[in-house]
Amino acid sequence: MSSEDRYIGQQVRAVRMRRGISQQVLADRTGLSRGAIAKYENGERPVDSRRTLLALAGALGVTLGDLTGHEQDRLDPSTAEFHTAVPNLETVLWAQGNVTDTRPPRTLDELAAASRTATKLRNDCDYATLGPMLVPMLADAYRHVRDVDDDHAERAWDVLGTIAYGVASALRARGYHALAWNAAQEAQRAANHVGAAAPIAAAAFSRGQILLSRPGALPAALATTVGTAEKIAAEVRTVGEIETYGMLHLHASMVAATMGADPEPHLAEAAEQADRLADAKPNTSVARNESFGPANVALWRMSAAMERREPGQVLALASTLSPGDLPNEGRRAQYFVEIGKAHAMRKNYRESLYALLRAEHAAPQHVRTMPPVRELVGHMMRTAKRNLTTGDLGKLAQRVGVLPA
Repeated sequence: MSSEDRYIGQQVRAVRMRRGISQQVLADRTGLSRGAIAKYENGERPVDSRRTLLALAGALGVTLGDLTGHEQDRLDPSTAEFHTAVPNLETVLWAQGNVTDTRPPRTLDELAAASRTATKLRNDCDYATLGPMLVPMLADAYRHVRDVDDDHAERAWDVLGTIAYGVASALRARGYHALAWNAAQEAQRAANHVGAAAPIAAAAFSRGQILLSRPGALPAALATTVGTAEKIAAEVRTVGEIETYGMLHLHASMVAATMGADPEPHLAEAAEQADRLADAKPNTSVARNESFGPANVALWRMSAAMERREPGQVLALASTLSPGDLPNEGRRAQYFVEIGKAHAMRKNYRESLYALLRAEHAAPQHVRTMPPVRELVGHMMRTAKRNLTTGDLGKLAQRVGVLPA
């Protein structure tokens, strides 16, 4: 294996040695065995769960990105259009839209339509197309909030909150967690002005997602989502309210699984909410999460089972779910990633490879920069039979960046 092969264990070892920490001390801090630490560092075992990754990052005093190498993602030419938009997004967020801009602003109806287009691009993981749209959308939304008359103020704040939520989601997905938090806070500020359940739930979901990426923040992630869900439960009636409320419980299920707790109560509540969608009232707010539904609940159930290291359960659930039932390319990619991880956990690397290739086909910009995919592909390159490493697996390893092209 090339010395340029990259995997999380290498970063763990490098940081540990810079910190002057022995493998045994790191093992004691994480609750893992010294043997497990050695296997991670030597590349004999992939870091294949969020819980383990968070434990290692927390014990070493670093972020997840410090271990997964997210900085490299920003040099990926396929998503360059997104990353070049980030400095201007930062300016607009910091200035709350009070920036030099001579364009005539779009109407609120035009902004709402643009937001729907942006949401589809984000859900399909087309970040290159999405990036250039975000700055003018956000700037226009701020201008409406600042200049609109009282009769349209609530709608203006609703549109701003929806756009800020989308900005936060995209930034988080591309590794800009601190800036994503700024955007999520703006979504929360807008939700407070509107006072309706859907934008409040969406803002809390966004903050919970970002907290899930921080070592030590799992209790806060759970409290944010569950606490908000409890506060708005009695108000949930419209389609948008059910969708955003249901996503809070899906997120809570993943946090619970990551903490080693039982995710099933939250998954059951989400499934019950998904069953309500067909008879729900029309929306009163722009805020939505159209990914929510029975198929997405099943997918999150797969993800929770994977986090609990139950590959048989993952594959059993996958057999009941058709990729065509899932609402967008991002969700379909996640479906195949979970299958790939489950097969790899069973050391069925050929089936794992096929699943990862299907995931990459669905959402290449997303899958090629996913730390779990990179970790798994690198591990397969180190352990699989030669006829895999010289074919599709070797080419995939180059595309995801674990080997030089």
